[in-house]
Amino acid sequence: MILNKPIIGVLMPGDMGHGIAKVLVENNFKVLTFLKGRSKRTLKLANEARVINIDNFENFLKEVDIILSIIPPEKAFQQAKFVTSFSSYLEKKITYVDCNAISPNTCLKIEKLFNNKHFEFLDGGIVGLNPIVEKGKTRLYISGKNTNKLEIINNKGIIVKSLGSEVGKASAFKMIYASATKGTFALHAATITAASKSKLFDEYVKELEFSKPEILKAMKNMTPKIPLDASRWEGEMYEIAKTFKTLNLTPKLHEGAADIMKLAQKTPISKETRQTYDQSRTLEEAVDMFVKATKKN
Repeated sequence: MILNKPIIGVLMPGDMGHGIAKVLVENNFKVLTFLKGRSKRTLKLANEARVINIDNFENFLKEVDIILSIIPPEKAFQQAKFVTSFSSYLEKKITYVDCNAISPNTCLKIEKLFNNKHFEFLDGGIVGLNPIVEKGKTRLYISGKNTNKLEIINNKGIIVKSLGSEVGKASAFKMIYASATKGTFALHAATITAASKSKLFDEYVKELEFSKPEILKAMKNMTPKIPLDASRWEGEMYEIAKTFKTLNLTPKLHEGAADIMKLAQKTPISKETRQTYDQSRTLEEAVDMFVKATKKN
């Protein structure tokens, strides 16, 4: 039993957030959230994770010691601004960990909001699937001063890895990792859709079976699932593009990937969730939906 366990606040308990909250609860941490204005689905996930909802945000801040911000990247700054607007109500210091898929520049912009005595800012990046799926192997990379504050949750349903004291390092790591994984997902979806629109789907699949079975396996695994997360991943692709541009590398690869995420949102699959999607759907059936989506205005 760990004495003086910090109380963890998770904002927000969506697909990834509720998984992290759930494994922390299972490891005997008290986990709180603030659900005002959230969707019915988020409320349902929070309930499944046994997260305690605090209706008043001032009271939420008075109770928590660590906040894990887990939200779509385009909302990260807005959420940080909301949290810091309550600084005057605080009589203690809270560790705020931005776990979002954002560029280092966006991270540094957010850090400036926390330059006061009431908050300690840590940069974070989550690598891997929901920890419920990963069975405790999801990685949370962090950087900034006093990353040791998160050692207490290391191996408590999630693996915490410090990248040192420089804010922006964890965000850069997340961007680099996702540029290959999700960028490849987008490329595969675009390629197989192009094959189908060219009336070459069967021939292309047969060639992959012969020469590149690992690529075909990856396509079958991920292309039908892209629409489930495309609304979040579109923003992430833009953040990756910003990161690459700052490094004097082309942003166009991931701007193009964002276009594929936008296309995926036009398919019927996008109305499903990780919990409800049709697992029997074939690659060909999914690609047919992508093809039809290209014909929509």
